[in-house]
Amino acid sequence: AAKRGGPEHGRSQPPEAKLRKVVGDDEGGHLYECSRYVWRDRRLHCSTEPDRKFSSRRMALLYVAKMNCKSLQAFSSDSGRGWEELCSDDGIHAVRPNMPFDLERFLELPDDVLATYAAGVGNLLNVHKAPKGTIYKVNAIRLATTGADELYRILEA
Repeated sequence: AAKRGGPEHGRSQPPEAKLRKVVGDDEGGHLYECSRYVWRDRRLHCSTEPDRKFSSRRMALLYVAKMNCKSLQAFSSDSGRGWEELCSDDGIHAVRPNMPFDLERFLELPDDVLATYAAGVGNLLNVHKAPKGTIYKVNAIRLATTGADELYRILEA
């Protein structure tokens, strides 16, 4: 298995323009930590587990959108119900865009749409009472680090 964060064998580097769309315009100052809520046996066994960490909000949102979509697709396959049966265009549980994750199209979406999609697709596992599944979430953690100026003042005192 490839190491997290490392290159995978047989894959070429993505173009720089696409990487910029993946990373976004994050100003820094935060770490974006993803977790996954995993259950089986109709939630008889469940746990929240740490997952990946990202340096930009957009990277984390794209990841959570992709992973929640994969979880819903697994439920779709297990239940024999298609995307159209599980996802609605309107109503309280509407998903927009109402489609499985597609990298090319989702790279063009703004962060707020990605966040809504990721949460909505994940929530559909609850709505349809999936007997097993995984829902991914992202949490921003403020990096309260000591800057060079502050450290210098400490050291010279």
